[in-house]
Amino acid sequence: MIIDEVNTLKHSLWNEAAETLEGAELEALQLRKLKKLLVYVYENSTHYKAKFDAAGVNPYEFNSLSQYKDYPTFDKHEERASQQRSQEELGHPYGMHLCCDISQVNRTSASSGTTGTPSFQGATANDRKIMSENNARALHRMGIMPGDAVLYAGVMSMWVAGIPAIDCLLSYGANVIPIGALVGSVKVVEMADLTHPKAIMCTPSFARHMIKTAKTKTEIDLTKVGIEKVLVYGEPGGSIPEIIEEISTGFGGATVYDLMGGTSALNPIFVSCEAHDGLHFIAPDHAYVEVRDLTTGEILPIEDGVEGELIYTGMDRECGPLIRFRDGDKMTISTKPCSCGRPGWRVKVLGRADDMLLVKGVNVFPSAIQDTLLKMPSELTGNMRIVKFSDSPVIEPPLNLKVELRGNPSEEVAQDVAERLEAEIQRVLRFKAKVTAFAEGELVMEYGATGKVKLVEKAY
Repeated sequence: MIIDEVNTLKHSLWNEAAETLEGAELEALQLRKLKKLLVYVYENSTHYKAKFDAAGVNPYEFNSLSQYKDYPTFDKHEERASQQRSQEELGHPYGMHLCCDISQVNRTSASSGTTGTPSFQGATANDRKIMSENNARALHRMGIMPGDAVLYAGVMSMWVAGIPAIDCLLSYGANVIPIGALVGSVKVVEMADLTHPKAIMCTPSFARHMIKTAKTKTEIDLTKVGIEKVLVYGEPGGSIPEIIEEISTGFGGATVYDLMGGTSALNPIFVSCEAHDGLHFIAPDHAYVEVRDLTTGEILPIEDGVEGELIYTGMDRECGPLIRFRDGDKMTISTKPCSCGRPGWRVKVLGRADDMLLVKGVNVFPSAIQDTLLKMPSELTGNMRIVKFSDSPVIEPPLNLKVELRGNPSEEVAQDVAERLEAEIQRVLRFKAKVTAFAEGELVMEYGATGKVKLVEKAY
């Protein structure tokens, strides 16, 4: 029995020696890598040299992990400012924090940019290798083996989960079917029926859209296509039980896995398992992760039940390393053993710190509201949008919420559902909401440039 358990664990890991590192051995490795990284950026970037000098930190004297909290953090606003300056002064988009020679940049990815200006991330050949390694660990844990067919139905773009993700799938040896999401859900459903892949990779919202499309616009039964695994990313839905169940059922009992990780740390670095009890940290040798209290800014210990914003450092990144990058993800830490038997601590997504709303002095994430909607699965599709009337995160109740009903109910039924939902939001989240209900198909899902469904509608 013990031998069977050991063999199962080995099969679930891609790099057992790295993924099971812990204690003094792990700390020694992280200290060595962080010291090397801090000296590297200090010597190769005038941006970091000025930044460290202003903060009064000396990377040559870095000799304890406890000192790392003294180093300044990096965020997306600084990243964009650094990028704008390098465009103006140096003629390239990689930022003043670029540390390698520009001739070493082997691939360029970019975020969509909420301000209209994308954030560019360069990668050296070694950066690509590490990202491929992290992807290999995730794929292996999800039961995807070299040679398995994976239908890629994400947005094929410069986004890190676009073309770079396909690059990693190819490096791993998967049989990639790169149809992309922009061809439309009908075409993707038809391709799934024609190719019978073992897995499909997309956002949770697109997976749900495929299920709906197959039933309403095709004669294809997705439960009979043979998809065993649905790999989702980019949205919190992949860890919400109701959405997991909906996707699994819609694909004939397929196992749903959620992928996550900061781009700064050459993601993915977190992946869920069959237990759906948080996402496992799979890259302790490549990524240094801290937890920051959103109120005090204090660095919190990695302990069970701790909540805070994650701060990422890709310890091996050569091109434009982001030291202590505040990615905006708010998480709960879980250190209790997972029933799947895999090692390491886990995270549960609460939301993004920069998506957080303040209603009646209470922090509220759009995902929490969506979770409340999904408690009424027989009446609501789960499609929703919060309507904001200003750029401020502070919302004076009632919070305006648009929801989509299943079918085409009468006005009386729609009003009844809206009122019950208002009462449930008041009960669970402790604030008033004004709910407007739409018939199915009337509240069209809106997507950003990276394929993520928008949960907030700007009315200003």
